[in-house]
Amino acid sequence: MRDRTLIARVEEEDAKEPTILVRSPAVGIVDRVPAPGSYVDPSRGFLTLRILGQRHSLRLPREVRGWVTERMIEDTFIPIEFGQPLMRLSTAHAPDAVSESSEDSRPAGTAGTEEGLVPVTAPSQGVFYRRPNPETPPYVEEGSEVGSGSVLGLVEVMKCFHQISYGGPGLPEKGTVARILVEDSAEVEFGQALFLIRPAG
Repeated sequence: MRDRTLIARVEEEDAKEPTILVRSPAVGIVDRVPAPGSYVDPSRGFLTLRILGQRHSLRLPREVRGWVTERMIEDTFIPIEFGQPLMRLSTAHAPDAVSESSEDSRPAGTAGTEEGLVPVTAPSQGVFYRRPNPETPPYVEEGSEVGSGSVLGLVEVMKCFHQISYGGPGLPEKGTVARILVEDSAEVEFGQALFLIRPAG
């Protein structure tokens, strides 16, 4: 059964830099909170919210995207209330640094992004594969040119394989793979940065 979709509540904050506070749209049990440094946009869910046993994929509103600078709940199955703050986003750029506690809490491979590079993150928890099967070369290498829709890798979840593709609203159509952050066959968490892409131009 496919997850249902809910849209998060968001509010712009009065700060020196553009930031957005993301709140829960319902009461439920939440998990898979993106780690600081993760890039999130409306093209995919950024966490799972269970309401009366039904899984819901929580997404951002269409015009909202940015980098997680702070998460306000632990990445575990915990109850949350309607309107409870979940995380804070920077809509200007990836954070240059995160606090020591944030460094400890985020998965390996979500290192702060270099200036100008766009992270591509894991769409779910699972096992990351760089190639379709052991006998074939990886989808991409560092230095590979990619465009919107280019397959970068796979994530396996309960014997189901999900493609990791480049592209989405607000992202440049073309770019180059600057860094591959995770080894082949490694376990990854939702929101973990897997690739850093340098936009063309």
